[in-house]
Amino acid sequence: METASAYIEATPVSVWKVVSDIEGMGRFSPENTGGTWTSGTPGTVGAKFKGTNKHGLIRWSTHCTVVDVVDCRRFSFESDEPKARWTFVLEPSGTGTVLTETREIYATPALYVRMMSGSGLLGRGRDQLMQTGMETTLARIKAFLES
Repeated sequence: METASAYIEATPVSVWKVVSDIEGMGRFSPENTGGTWTSGTPGTVGAKFKGTNKHGLIRWSTHCTVVDVVDCRRFSFESDEPKARWTFVLEPSGTGTVLTETREIYATPALYVRMMSGSGLLGRGRDQLMQTGMETTLARIKAFLES
């Protein structure tokens, strides 16, 4: 499991608007390029979306389902492949918010996903790339909200 946290001098409401905006997440992530809601009420448990990603010349999409929502506190979704659960937790702190992002592989990914990850086409050391990517994402969200 990878996790990253950042203190952001912004209210939980402001941070929430960013982390629950699937369509706009590509502005902050080094790998995700955005997403499109495909069914259900956007941002609610059970809603589904297609996330789009890019690493180098490789592009792919994932199909995701929102699995946990606590307004302005927690937003969590699971991707079909790899079997990953992504969670954003918002904690009020002083005049700002501590934002924590977590990625957890909750089941063995399909063989083709393991082969692709091991091939190096998506970068070597995928777990470390995800860790660095989360740190970059949070730094960009922080810069955006504090500007």
